[in-house]
Amino acid sequence: MAFLILVKPGRKARVFPLIKPTTAIGRRPVNDIILEDPFVSRTHAEVTLLEDGSYTIRDRGGTHPVRVNGRPAAEQNLRDGDRVQIGSSTLLFKLQEPSPEAVVEFQAEPDQTMESVEIAAMDARQALTLSGGLPGDTDIHQLRKDHQRLMLLYDFGRNIHSHLEDTHLVLENVMDMAFKTLEAERGFLALVKEAGGELECEIVRDPGTEGAVPKLSASSTIVHKVLREGVSVLTEDALKDTHFGEAKSVQEYEIRSALCVPLFFRDKVLGVIYLDNRRSSGRFDRDDLVFLNALSQLAGIALGNAALHRRVIQENMRMGEALKPHFQILGTSEEMEKVYTTIRKTAPSSLTVLIEGETGTGKELAARAIHEFSERSGRPFVPVNCAAIPKDLIESELFGYEKGAFTGATASRDGKFKEADGGTIFLDEVADMSLDTQAKVLRVLEQREFPRVGGSRTFQVDVRVIAATNKVLQRAVEEGNFREDLYYRLNVVSIHLPPLRERKNDIPILAEHFIAGRVRKIAPRAMEMLLSHRWPGNIRELRNCIDRAVILGNGEIIQPEDLPPSIRGRGERVPASSESIEHVERDHITRVLRRTGWRKSEAAKILGITRQTLDNKIKKYKIRE
Repeated sequence: MAFLILVKPGRKARVFPLIKPTTAIGRRPVNDIILEDPFVSRTHAEVTLLEDGSYTIRDRGGTHPVRVNGRPAAEQNLRDGDRVQIGSSTLLFKLQEPSPEAVVEFQAEPDQTMESVEIAAMDARQALTLSGGLPGDTDIHQLRKDHQRLMLLYDFGRNIHSHLEDTHLVLENVMDMAFKTLEAERGFLALVKEAGGELECEIVRDPGTEGAVPKLSASSTIVHKVLREGVSVLTEDALKDTHFGEAKSVQEYEIRSALCVPLFFRDKVLGVIYLDNRRSSGRFDRDDLVFLNALSQLAGIALGNAALHRRVIQENMRMGEALKPHFQILGTSEEMEKVYTTIRKTAPSSLTVLIEGETGTGKELAARAIHEFSERSGRPFVPVNCAAIPKDLIESELFGYEKGAFTGATASRDGKFKEADGGTIFLDEVADMSLDTQAKVLRVLEQREFPRVGGSRTFQVDVRVIAATNKVLQRAVEEGNFREDLYYRLNVVSIHLPPLRERKNDIPILAEHFIAGRVRKIAPRAMEMLLSHRWPGNIRELRNCIDRAVILGNGEIIQPEDLPPSIRGRGERVPASSESIEHVERDHITRVLRRTGWRKSEAAKILGITRQTLDNKIKKYKIRE
């Protein structure tokens, strides 16, 4: 059985036997070891006995990290004699029960006098205890100094995040505050470079080298100790210090008083702040060390956040640029920027997405973008148009069927969900599914399993579901045409694709893209007509319009007479129904077929559809030579 000994200066040490498999430590009374400490969370840490008889301590995610021997420890095995710092409390880990005499010795250890002081990096809140004792025991001068330092830290912490894009200014402010507050003769702030891991000076303050290259003749021994071990160092006289007095750099530069603290961000040392004074010893004390630690903590957080800020901006720009040309999701309007942002944030997860928008707004393109920028991009993307599949066949299409399940089922077959295993299934026009099919899709979402049609054996799948609809699903739920429970399972993340009439600023960009080098440009008058049209068929209608103009036009510039009559009429002849949109599509397909001499493969390529789809549309619209 092991023990934890709570050691606090001026108080009797307390011994806690670790008799339970897991010992909870925190501020709440339900914990096994209760620490009445404002820097301790309600349940701050746990010590667990492992099967091999060893012990491990785990940080429960408190505001202030658990530290073992001065180093942050999210989870770490404990060794005999380890010192565990939780908040401002210190616990000594012992594998055997200490004698009463040893407990007394442990109590005295934290107060032992040393020529140099090493403490783990403190957080900013510990700066509140800059001076000890009760107010009645502290002189007015000390109180004023403490108050001034607290106000400096407060102002720095409040303003620092407004300079995320200018980290050099942040570093300048850090050194300004350090020199304004502490009696430093010289100093520097250095950061660890990501490439190579070398320490490089960013800010140097040395009156003797004005205008020189940023370099400071400092104690490499002190700096490397701070950098390597993540501890803060205060030495009142480095030349006489048993820890550093023999160091060549200390002797060469005749360093007396010195302070050096690490810059931390998420347990990673980003760099160091170093201050010294060669004129006299004793220029810095513990309060100075605590203040500089608090300042470095705030600076480290600012530097870390600035780096994350830069990475987020770069990643957003990268993904934004990648999204647009690859998937033809084009546009710079505010409405489309919202769509890009949602796609960027949603893609890396496995959340179910519901894409809403009118016909022709590019719902499948958005779904493909989400898939391609997810971790599933190397797996299948399986689109299913629920509106194009007869209601009596959609279940077998989605879930597959067993041999003999119905007439014509001569062999077992996998469905679309099985085909999409490990990847993404895109359920387009999901509102067109029957209520029975909706129930089975709901089961897949909830249990990740389903049976084939005509079978009892269940198949498990790992599939991300992206659904789309041109209807208002909430209204369909109210009317009883769509299951409410399925609606909420699909509507985890919602993306609304705006109709083209609400983002007309994007029409020139889209039109130029659809030209794709086939003609030189669009005449200004023709562009005015495109901008004045309402586009009930949205982007699909615009693309058909441009394709038609390119094929039927006679020059390198699309002129007004090359546009369909409905657009030349400045929107006076607006197709308002699906029947009118179909008329536009039929007219366009007919013109393309005539232009290509009824070579269907060539016409299908121009139209951007498959040969089979073209044959289906010719049959649907009863188009004849």
